[in-house]
Amino acid sequence: MIYQKLTILKNAVRLSLVLLASAAFVGCSPEQGSLTTDDGLVLGAVEGNLTVYKGIPYAAPPVGSLRWRPPQPVTKWESVLQATTFGPVCPQNVKQTSPAWQAQTITQRTMSEDCLTLNIWAPIDHGSAPLPVMVYLHGGNYRAGTGSYPVYDGSALANEGVVLVTLNYRLGFLGRFAHPAMSRLQQSEPLANYGLMDQIAALEWVKRNIGGFGGDPDNVTIFGHSAGGVSVNALMISPSAQGLFNKAIAQGSAVGVDQTRFLSRPGLPGALEASMEDLGQNFARHFKIDGEDRDLVSALRALPVEDILLYQLRAPETLNPVVDGKVIPDSIAVLFSKGKQHNVPYIAGANSWEWNQIAVGPPQLHEFLAKAFLGGFSNEELSIYDGLSRVEASRRWFAEGMFLTSTRYLAKQMAQVSAPTYLYRYTYVQENLRGNIPGAPHGVEVAFLYDTVRNHPELQRPREVPLTNSDLAMGDLVRGYWVQFAKTGDPNGGERPFWPAYELESDLTMELGVKIGPRKGLNKDILDFHESNALARRAVLEVQKKQAPSGP
Repeated sequence: MIYQKLTILKNAVRLSLVLLASAAFVGCSPEQGSLTTDDGLVLGAVEGNLTVYKGIPYAAPPVGSLRWRPPQPVTKWESVLQATTFGPVCPQNVKQTSPAWQAQTITQRTMSEDCLTLNIWAPIDHGSAPLPVMVYLHGGNYRAGTGSYPVYDGSALANEGVVLVTLNYRLGFLGRFAHPAMSRLQQSEPLANYGLMDQIAALEWVKRNIGGFGGDPDNVTIFGHSAGGVSVNALMISPSAQGLFNKAIAQGSAVGVDQTRFLSRPGLPGALEASMEDLGQNFARHFKIDGEDRDLVSALRALPVEDILLYQLRAPETLNPVVDGKVIPDSIAVLFSKGKQHNVPYIAGANSWEWNQIAVGPPQLHEFLAKAFLGGFSNEELSIYDGLSRVEASRRWFAEGMFLTSTRYLAKQMAQVSAPTYLYRYTYVQENLRGNIPGAPHGVEVAFLYDTVRNHPELQRPREVPLTNSDLAMGDLVRGYWVQFAKTGDPNGGERPFWPAYELESDLTMELGVKIGPRKGLNKDILDFHESNALARRAVLEVQKKQAPSGP
């Protein structure tokens, strides 16, 4: 009897210690319970004033029969998930990854199709009121990247009073794929946009679970850069994302004002002429896969990941979201112009030297890109670049015709809804780079926004230079705008320069540079020229769509 009582006492003490440990790790008291997610208990690690959770699965591994299928629910776990290590990165080619620190991160991490995980930085002391939630979507041309890059360490943002979430989503041909056989077999479900469906699944997970981490499921801001910014704009028009976020920030996003890629219908001549199914058929032919629909699709799903990655190196196709008729009902620009975007406060902007992305590489690459970008353009449509070579014109068009024009165009179309819009142009160049580069390169602001550049200057773009207090203060400024927007839907507050909402009449763009303030009609002539061309091309496409068989 004494032995039994001692055993019961020991077990009670052990249980109490486990519950206390759970409370310390998860940031909740024993009274709140240890079940933090609807899939099972997760334990994070305390880092300063935050609890950090890494590698939490938000969807089932998209492997085997689930490759090229919408994300499925996670199998619940019974034991405690030790969420202290980042999950595997989604399959990608290191050769297509730059700068060097990104390639190094990918090389050091496990790579696997079982990669649908997310990470959370949550303040330990958040008071009684739930905190705003910020969900970041990484860039990488939809071919590379991970939410666990060191540049995306969420500590600085979370310490400003938000819950910060980063995530992985399927990349390359694993994240964007279609084939006529697959379309026939899976006609009852959304097709092609599997990486975007992953993002929606992650937002659904946040909606269900973030309250246990101190976040407010009814105050979620999505933000992202480059492909992540394109994703933000795609989620803005996706019916599947309705109600999953309350504010949106699209950084360095380039979407076609004239067209996008379609699931089965050809587009205008140029980089997006082939449909996604056309690309899928090219893919299958490369691997000599044919036959009846079920056998063909099974053979595609059985391909080794390594073979798919090798194919991607030889197929430099754009893999932006595709009009599939369900997740993406029509092109982003068209739906914005019809007022079909979600009616939420919106920030959009781009940088002053976006073409730095294509300013490197061998001459053959530049010729290829010029043909891909400008193949469907007449001399009249490029007359603003009269005197420039086709390669030089393609660089300018890449930055001005895609990034800057589309960013302003989407901001203009927000007049179709009631939520406010804030347009910016990031022009700040680090003090020790001024005079050496023509402007702020693509993505330079990200490491400053996260403040990870403070202790890791190698994260800056386009190359590492000694940083000054002014450089770091610029990051503090942008971070302040972003966090205030996440909290209230308005970036203004504190001692930061006033940022007026964008209106058609004023055409004000907030310049975030050495000089900070609103600029009226910034690059108006060039942007108007490209917008006019794009709308004319879109009108031609609309005629083609009416004449073609129905279907996306």
